[in-house]
Amino acid sequence: MGFNLSYLFERKDILNQALQQLFGWFEEGRLRPLPVTTHRFEDVADAHRALETAQTVGKLVLTVSRAEDRSR
Repeated sequence: MGFNLSYLFERKDILNQALQQLFGWFEEGRLRPLPVTTHRFEDVADAHRALETAQTVGKLVLTVSRAEDRSR
Protein backbone atom coordinates (compact mmCIF):
# COMPACT_ATOMS: atom_id res chain seq x y z
CA MET A 1 0.00 0.00 0.00
CA GLY A 2 1.29 3.44 -0.79
CA PHE A 3 -0.02 6.91 -0.17
CA ASN A 4 1.10 10.51 -0.51
CA LEU A 5 1.30 12.20 2.89
CA SER A 6 1.88 15.62 1.32
CA TYR A 7 -1.90 15.97 0.97
CA LEU A 8 -2.08 16.08 4.78
CA PHE A 9 0.55 18.78 5.38
CA GLU A 10 -2.20 21.35 5.89
CA ARG A 11 -4.01 19.02 8.32
CA LYS A 12 -1.35 18.39 10.93
CA ASP A 13 -3.90 16.87 13.32
CA ILE A 14 -4.80 14.12 10.85
CA LEU A 15 -1.18 13.69 9.74
CA ASN A 16 -0.01 13.25 13.35
CA GLN A 17 -2.73 10.71 14.07
CA ALA A 18 -1.99 8.75 10.89
CA LEU A 19 1.75 8.68 11.57
CA GLN A 20 1.26 7.55 15.15
CA GLN A 21 -0.93 4.69 13.97
CA LEU A 22 1.51 3.78 11.20
CA PHE A 23 4.52 3.75 13.56
CA GLY A 24 2.49 1.71 16.04
CA TRP A 25 1.86 -0.93 13.39
CA PHE A 26 5.60 -1.14 12.74
CA GLU A 27 6.30 -1.52 16.45
CA GLU A 28 3.67 -4.27 16.71
CA GLY A 29 5.15 -6.09 13.72
CA ARG A 30 1.95 -5.69 11.71
CA LEU A 31 3.94 -3.83 9.05
CA ARG A 32 7.46 -4.54 7.88
CA PRO A 33 9.69 -2.33 5.75
CA LEU A 34 10.15 -3.39 2.17
CA PRO A 35 13.51 -4.88 1.19
CA VAL A 36 16.26 -2.65 -0.17
CA THR A 37 18.55 -3.92 -2.93
CA THR A 38 21.70 -1.92 -3.56
CA HIS A 39 23.72 -1.70 -6.75
CA ARG A 40 26.98 0.12 -7.30
CA PHE A 41 26.52 3.13 -9.55
CA GLU A 42 28.90 1.47 -12.00
CA ASP A 43 26.35 -1.37 -12.27
CA VAL A 44 23.41 0.89 -13.11
CA ALA A 45 22.63 -1.21 -16.20
CA ASP A 46 22.11 -4.27 -13.99
CA ALA A 47 19.80 -2.28 -11.73
CA HIS A 48 17.82 -1.05 -14.72
CA ARG A 49 17.48 -4.58 -16.08
CA ALA A 50 16.14 -5.70 -12.69
CA LEU A 51 13.51 -2.94 -12.84
CA GLU A 52 12.52 -3.93 -16.35
CA THR A 53 11.68 -7.47 -15.23
CA ALA A 54 8.83 -6.10 -13.08
CA GLN A 55 9.83 -8.74 -10.52
CA THR A 56 11.46 -6.36 -8.05
CA VAL A 57 9.92 -5.68 -4.65
CA GLY A 58 10.94 -2.79 -2.44
CA LYS A 59 13.54 -0.23 -3.34
CA LEU A 60 16.55 -0.36 -5.64
CA VAL A 61 19.31 1.96 -4.49
CA LEU A 62 22.40 3.06 -6.40
CA THR A 63 25.46 3.59 -4.23
CA VAL A 64 28.22 5.98 -5.19
CA SER A 65 31.71 5.43 -3.87
CA ARG A 66 33.68 8.36 -2.55
CA ALA A 67 36.18 9.97 -4.94
CA GLU A 68 39.15 8.79 -2.88
CA ASP A 69 37.90 5.18 -3.11
CA ARG A 70 37.57 5.41 -6.92
CA SER A 71 41.14 6.67 -7.34
CA ARG A 72 42.69 3.49 -5.91
